This record gives sequence, structure tokens and C-alpha cells, in this order.
Amino acid sequence: MKKLPATRALRGAAIALAIPVIVLAIASLPWRPERPEEPARIALAPCGAGALSAGVGEAAFTLPNEAPIAGFARLRWTSEGIRDPVGARALVLGAPGCRIALVSAELLVVPEELVAAVRARVEDLALDGLVLAATHTHAGPGGYWDNLLGERIGAAPYEPRMREAVVAGIAAAIRRAAGAVAPVELELARGRADALVRNRGGGAKDARLLAVRLARRGGAPLAELAVLAAHPTTLGKRNRLISGDWPGRFLHADAPAAGVRLFFQGALGDQSVALPEGGPVTPERYADAFSRTVDALRFQRVAAPALGFAAGEVVLPAPAPGALPALLRAAAGNLAYGAVPARAPLAALRLGPAVLAFVPGEPVAEVGEAWRDEAGPGTEIVSLAGGYVGYVDTPEQIEARRGETVRTYYGPDLAARLGHGIEAAVAAVRADPAARGEAPLPRDTGAEAAARAAGGR
Repeated sequence: MKKLPATRALRGAAIALAIPVIVLAIASLPWRPERPEEPARIALAPCGAGALSAGVGEAAFTLPNEAPIAGFARLRWTSEGIRDPVGARALVLGAPGCRIALVSAELLVVPEELVAAVRARVEDLALDGLVLAATHTHAGPGGYWDNLLGERIGAAPYEPRMREAVVAGIAAAIRRAAGAVAPVELELARGRADALVRNRGGGAKDARLLAVRLARRGGAPLAELAVLAAHPTTLGKRNRLISGDWPGRFLHADAPAAGVRLFFQGALGDQSVALPEGGPVTPERYADAFSRTVDALRFQRVAAPALGFAAGEVVLPAPAPGALPALLRAAAGNLAYGAVPARAPLAALRLGPAVLAFVPGEPVAEVGEAWRDEAGPGTEIVSLAGGYVGYVDTPEQIEARRGETVRTYYGPDLAARLGHGIEAAVAAVRADPAARGEAPLPRDTGAEAAARAAGGR
């Protein structure tokens, strides 16, 4: 019996529909191994035993013409010039038995292979530890990350010349800092900058502010290190001029009381900029407001500050891209399994009564608060350091597909795994403050700091 055309058409349509369903079902099978959590592995934990010394160095990135611009996914990546110079600033801290380099780089993110390239370039300096963190400017140079996913989400297509320009600049800053180490005195201040930040999802502000100042014996300012959580996106996606955005303006501003500045991002996953007086937020206006807020803090000298460092890693969960619906997540996780890191580096630095915990991602404010509570008093979170594992939101937000879920790569278990690593790293550098003659540092309220900043205008 001859088949009717309509019957043949329906059968063809059924087969056409069945093929992608079968492919998706096969792609969703658990053919990638799970990654069970393991105890955090602390690879090294040097501790200084003696007076604190420090040196600071800076270097601009020597960029080629028409360098790619990072920050946002684009169809065309070529920049149209340089709005502001960008580069790296390094602080080398030392005490007998411990020598650590901290680098603040005007970049979007810092992938692990960039850290490895810099470490190899300065291997002869015999550093005990190296922490490289991004200011997270969304207008900085791109093309330095050789990773298809990283390139497409905002780092720009890889170009060897861009990798070399960035590595050379960072290495130069570290060498200058290492060559200028001398005894220093330490001052710290804590406060809040509530008027300068907002939660873009309507949740809690982070607004925590830590500032560290180092001066030569006798009082000459050497360096200032500041930590605040606020996304540097004031120039927007339409901008095609390379810039450090507001952190860059803060770093390059004339600051006689500060010396050379370094800036690090706090728990910035859902934190954006704001100005108390309103109006358009430009890099210049925001940097000026932030500078006034830092200068208004009450700095306290720390006698005989302790120096300690710890570095290690944790096993990450299997990928579970939050941008995709549940139906596609298992298949996408299988495809992304080898494209995203399986382990994450973590580090902690003890500097007097403050402990900086460095994480390779963008935790939201609520996650940052939980990590600080677990790690103990005096701990501050520094984001975007040593690698990149995407955003880190709470399990509840991810399960409900709210908040920053669409920007996460690893599912609801990521926050806990990184938190356990932070707790282990901080424990390795922490000591009884009373044994060091140190006391927990009081914190300015946002109102007090804002009042002093307003008075200094």
C-alpha cells in the first residue's frame, strides 16, 4: 500500500525532532566523573620573624596600537585609543623568613596561566609567595588570556603580544618593588563606605573599607593599600578607550599622604558604585569621593606587626552553568568540564591585625560575610586574585535562580568549598593577637568617615 505524502512528512518531522532529543539525552548522561570535596591543601605557610620591611614599584603596560579592549562581550574588540594609562603596582613585604609580593593590576581578571607566566619571569627573586589580583576594570586591555570561554565572556581574543605586554609590565613592577625594600612602619584603618556602593540586586551592601599605609622609618609615605567592593563599570560598554576606570583614577591620583597606591576589590559580586550627591558617575568623580573617604579614616599605628602568608587550593565542584535552564545544564556541564578549572588557588596574608583572604572569583556580599564569619575577626575578602572561577552566590539564590546565578559556573556547592579553603588558609597565618602585642582594630562607622570626608572637601 502506497504511503500518503502527509504520513511521510509526519514521520520525517518526528525523526527530525527525535534526533536532538536523543543527542541531548546522551550529552546529559553522567559520563564525566564527580568531583567530591577534599580537605583544602595548604602548600606553604611561611611566617616572618622580625621587623617588617617593604618596597613598592609600578610599571605601565606598553600596549600595541589598536590593542583589544576587555570588559564586555563584543563583536568588535579593537580599542580606539587610550583614555588613561594602565599598568601594575607591586608591594613586596618582608620579614626574616617570609617575602611576599602583592600586585594590583589594571585588568578585568587574572587567569592562572598569567600568574604562572609572571612567577616564572621573577623566579630569581626567590619570593615565598606571589598574589596577583585584578582591579576589575571593564575598560582595560584584553587579549592576554588563552582560553576560549574567557575570551568570549569579556577578556577578548588571545594575542601573544598582549600576554607579553601584561606579563612584562607586572614583572617590571615586582622587580622595582623588590629592589627598594627597606624597614617600614605600618598603619591600618577600617571603616565603611555606605554612600559609595549599592547592591545591584537590591540586597545588602558590603561597603567594608580597609586601608593600610606603609611609611619609611621617619615618616616618609611609601605605599597605601585599599580594599573596597564596587564594580568598575562607570564607562560602560560603548566606551572603546582603554582605561583603568575609577580604580585607575584612584591609583594615579596625587596622594602625598599615601605614597604609591594599590587597590583590591572586596566581595564585589553584586556591588556597584554610587555617589551620595547623585549625578553621573564618572571615573574621576568616583575616585575623588573614594579618596576623600580613605583620607578621612582614623589610621592607627601597629607596633611590631606580624607578617605571615599561606597558599593552597581546593577541589571545585563539577561545572553547572547557571545561565542555562535545568534541561540543558547537565549537557552543558559535561561540555564545559575540561574548559573550566578543576581546582582553585586560595591564599591568605597576615599583616598585623588584618588578614587578607584572596579568592579567584566574584563572591556576592552575603557570601563574603559568611566567609569572614567562618575565618574569624580581622579577615577581609579580596576578590579576583590568582585565577577566575566566575561568580559565587549563595546556594539558596542559585537553587531559586535569583541574584547572580546566571553568572555562576559551578552550582550551589562552590561557596562552601571556597569557604573551607579560606578558613584553612586564614588558620595557617593567624596567631593570638595578644602574643604579638596587637589588638583588633576598631572600625569607623560609615557616618563618621563620611562626615570627615565631607569636612575635607
